[in-house]
Amino acid sequence: MRAIKRKPLLFFCVLLDAMAFLVAVCPGETLETGQHPPVRWMAFHSYSRNLSTVKQFGELGVNVVTCFPANTLSSVGVPYSPYSPIWLGPSIYDFACLDQQFEDLLRANPQAKIVCEIDLNTPVWWPRWLGAAHDRDDSFTKLGKVAANTTWRQETRAYLQAVLKHLEEKYPERIIAYVLAGGMTLEWQDLARGEESASRRIAWRKWMTDKGLADPVDIPPASVREHVTHGLLRDPSQDAVAIDYWRFNADLIADTILFYARSVQEITKHRVPLGVYYGYWLEHGRGRLLYEGHLAFDQVLRSPDVDFFLAPGSYVDRQLGGASGFMICLASVRHHGKGFVHEVDHRTHTAKSVTLVGQPVPGHHLGFPDEDATIAGLRREFALALINGTAMYWFDMFGHWYEGDRVINALEQMAALWRQYAEVPSKSVAEVAMFVDAESLFYLDGMAANYNDFLINQRVSLSKMGAPFDVFSFADLGTVDLARYKMVLFPNLFVVDAEKRKLLSERVCGSGRTVIWVYAPGIISEGRYDPAAVERLTGIPFDTQELTTRAMGNWVSVFSPRPNITAQTLRELAQKAGVHLYCDPGQVVYVNSQFVAFHTAAPGRYTIRLPGRCPRIEELFSGKILAENADSFVLECDKPTTVLCRLLY
Repeated sequence: MRAIKRKPLLFFCVLLDAMAFLVAVCPGETLETGQHPPVRWMAFHSYSRNLSTVKQFGELGVNVVTCFPANTLSSVGVPYSPYSPIWLGPSIYDFACLDQQFEDLLRANPQAKIVCEIDLNTPVWWPRWLGAAHDRDDSFTKLGKVAANTTWRQETRAYLQAVLKHLEEKYPERIIAYVLAGGMTLEWQDLARGEESASRRIAWRKWMTDKGLADPVDIPPASVREHVTHGLLRDPSQDAVAIDYWRFNADLIADTILFYARSVQEITKHRVPLGVYYGYWLEHGRGRLLYEGHLAFDQVLRSPDVDFFLAPGSYVDRQLGGASGFMICLASVRHHGKGFVHEVDHRTHTAKSVTLVGQPVPGHHLGFPDEDATIAGLRREFALALINGTAMYWFDMFGHWYEGDRVINALEQMAALWRQYAEVPSKSVAEVAMFVDAESLFYLDGMAANYNDFLINQRVSLSKMGAPFDVFSFADLGTVDLARYKMVLFPNLFVVDAEKRKLLSERVCGSGRTVIWVYAPGIISEGRYDPAAVERLTGIPFDTQELTTRAMGNWVSVFSPRPNITAQTLRELAQKAGVHLYCDPGQVVYVNSQFVAFHTAAPGRYTIRLPGRCPRIEELFSGKILAENADSFVLECDKPTTVLCRLLY
């Protein structure tokens, strides 16, 4: 063992835990942009030591590679990394295995540029080191119970900075980005469900008193945390403690991320971009979104210390023929000048054979069934990333994801197309926007049977209406340019105070726009549950039983008493609002100012309609010219297909 460093043990009184818990940036502060332009690379990512595949991807022209020095077992019970852990004991680090990872990657691909993902989870020995006497727990499964623990923060910060100093000294010309990984599956997910720990209790009490609220003394029990007074919605008075507690829980996770982000920047001085897996509002549904700590995404998004976000492609509607999609409010990420990495971990027909501890890899049942499906599916994800301006990972999770000559040839072509077109200037042409309100989600019953209909399933329905759409956080409504949006959807806007009402009146409700409200818009008004406030906001009574449209002078109000408006209904509303529809309902299309992509699982003849005449339309996978001087073109598909068209004006 070499490069072992020993430092004095860091022991702190548990009463000091609260001092490390700082309230994160509030939504009202000035917008910050990252220190770097949005990341836009295509990369190879894997947990396995599959160096032959690293080499193969390098030969395809994919030279950005991830390195993941991990100390943690994965959620399927096997180590994330085949290399030995780095963090061996209190202030004891072995960098030999880290150097070995870099040497292996560079030997496999001498041209490699590396994105280094650093595991901040508690090593196996850490929770057992004097155990509960020091309020220790496993951050992988119970992040919220340890997040405010000063000992964990300081010891992990020391480890993180030691790793960074080593890497910045040895490999600065190779490392092009860092990623901070923590919590369940490395995605800052807190599975503690609000459970008590000594440090969390101290942080909770401080959080409340710092806001001028009464000292709660204890963490509320589950019966209080889960209580919902009005059907699906909490009452701002009767359920105030629960609402505050879940806000605190989200703030705690965001503050933890930002604590470590600042620690990175102390060493790297913003030399390269820094990313985190976080903000899964459109994926974490029933039993997850309220509890797992991602609802403070706006705070992390505004931090100058975080430059990009990462997430797998949505697990909802990812099957062949589905629309796929993003877990986060991607338009808000772009709005703040930040980057995003679309992680393609979709189970290919060869990946479905991989087993771990005797069981198939989770998600295998949604995998692509054969080679044709795999190629069509991977092309879909490629087109989704290209058109939406993201970076992307080809994620060979535990090996065998990308095998077979036809699949490799398809990847080689996509890598070439990425090099040619990823930097082509383009912009969103969406005329439909959805705004998700994080504040309102603290009021929604986290275990409601129809919880997924508000965001997850609504995103899927939007994907099938035949037109592109943008998804923002409501916190950005005051600064987003709404000029081109003819239809705006608020799927969960339950809380509307005077400031929000003024913002809606001045920026949204006008210009002939169609505004769609769902379930109980504005029913939490000025600190009380007020059904009459729904009509004051929308012009339509709360007790309306069916989807209702009302002309409001220079705008149109649409109220849906049930969440998840169908794709067909959205299409009809969009058409009336003057939104251009590119394809028939139920079909999958991605569009920006330069490209159009179409995906289908079913053979058939499909028509794509453009908003105006285009001099030339070229399909990039085949190289064929599909039409000239045309405002529509026809696609003949004889098998599962993804087409990607360049609009040559």
